[in-house]
Amino acid sequence: MRTIGAFATHPGKRSEALKKQNEDYAHAWEKNGIHFQAVADGNGRTDALNPAPFLINEVQRFIDAYSDPQMTAAEIKRMVKGAVHCANRVLLAFKRGGGEKYASDVFASLDMTAITPEGDLITAHTGDSRTYLLRDNRLHQLSKDHTEAQRLCDAGKITKEQIFTHPDRDILFSALGFDNPEIDVRDGRVKKGDIIMLLTDGAHKLINPSQLNEIVISAGNCYDTCTAIIEAANMLGGPDNIAVCVTYIPDS
Repeated sequence: MRTIGAFATHPGKRSEALKKQNEDYAHAWEKNGIHFQAVADGNGRTDALNPAPFLINEVQRFIDAYSDPQMTAAEIKRMVKGAVHCANRVLLAFKRGGGEKYASDVFASLDMTAITPEGDLITAHTGDSRTYLLRDNRLHQLSKDHTEAQRLCDAGKITKEQIFTHPDRDILFSALGFDNPEIDVRDGRVKKGDIIMLLTDGAHKLINPSQLNEIVISAGNCYDTCTAIIEAANMLGGPDNIAVCVTYIPDS
């Protein structure tokens, strides 16, 4: 199954004005006919370590080393899970090797997908970046935020609407760089005409689902979709870094 993709990052309008470093990262690559894409939202960047690209590079290194053209979808799913866990162990080792230089606030959210030529979709998620699927002009959120506010909602203590204003909406209970992160790895299928989109919270916390749906449908291609999402987030203030990956499954 053929794929067309694009990715982009931006420091965010407010961060750019304050000359703050961009801690988000986006990347896409192919290995043995499988299309991979990933975004990471880092925290605690230093001159020696930027956790977002560090983790995605480690994930790609693992996949490039262990991927095999004869892998089944189940084997690819296990490989993706292993790659994310391995990247986390490498980051933890790097942090511990640096002693007090790298505190507990060095971590990153991560979302990634793998699309096989046969149409299998594998997703991996931890933190509060998101994976979306646009199918038949309807946007579906495939991941669930690993935030304390979302956990309260799942427990029935607050409503979905209250998540957006709850004081714990930005508090993560899982991310890479944590000792025992919760990593959601799932499988599914894509079909022709689908669009798979990964966003860090610098975009999805500002742009509501209906606006995202309209942006993606209106954009002419993957590159324009990335650009339009970044522009929309910045028009709404752009308080945080932004990373976007978009993959389209063409009809022919």
